[in-house]
Amino acid sequence: MKTKREQNFKRNSQDGNALLYVLIAIVLFAGLGFTLARQSHNQGVSELDDARAELYADQLIAYAAQAQNSIDQMLFSGSEIADLDFTLPSEAGFNTAPYHNKVYHPTGGGLIPSSLNDSMKKEASPTPPASWYLGRFNNVEWSDSTNPDVMLSAYQITREICEKINIKITGSDTIPAVTVQPRTLFVDDSNYSGSNEDLTVARCPDCENYKVLCVSNPGVNIFTFYAVLADE
Repeated sequence: MKTKREQNFKRNSQDGNALLYVLIAIVLFAGLGFTLARQSHNQGVSELDDARAELYADQLIAYAAQAQNSIDQMLFSGSEIADLDFTLPSEAGFNTAPYHNKVYHPTGGGLIPSSLNDSMKKEASPTPPASWYLGRFNNVEWSDSTNPDVMLSAYQITREICEKINIKITGSDTIPAVTVQPRTLFVDDSNYSGSNEDLTVARCPDCENYKVLCVSNPGVNIFTFYAVLADE
């Protein structure tokens, strides 16, 4: 008989793999659409902007899939969610052993840090700045336990990209608004002055059961794409 830990790991791994395959399929399909759009000789400026937003959405989704794969491989190799280390190559201690739990280290997860290009950003606040953020700093209410989950977020992207992401995930360009400042939900509080809060139904009613989604702040001027990569 499998232990509860083995059952949870199997479920998390299956969920993660399913998300990865779905996101890859979305990216490939959308990439084909973008190629066809570019071949249109009658395409106007607005259509070019629309196609560009879709391409950027595909790139963000693809990086989330890449991060998902790195985390899945680490868990499969014996790392525990609670032991994952998110030290960046630019930070102190990155090259200090042991390495196997380090998400960005070549000997660990091997995930290559990414950045948002200027065309992807719409920065309404410099604290924290528009960027990718990855860590284990809060709990998602609809995960299997109350333990901290692993979350990746592209913080302060444009509305247009956010809409394209949600069309691919939900079929609608509607952007749910959270009831608190999104940085408290999607960015580790080591990056700003404040404290993290759990992602709950009360704080984002339309996020329930979504492991990937793009949301806004209450003022609808900060847009964040999040992906829950591992939960217990």
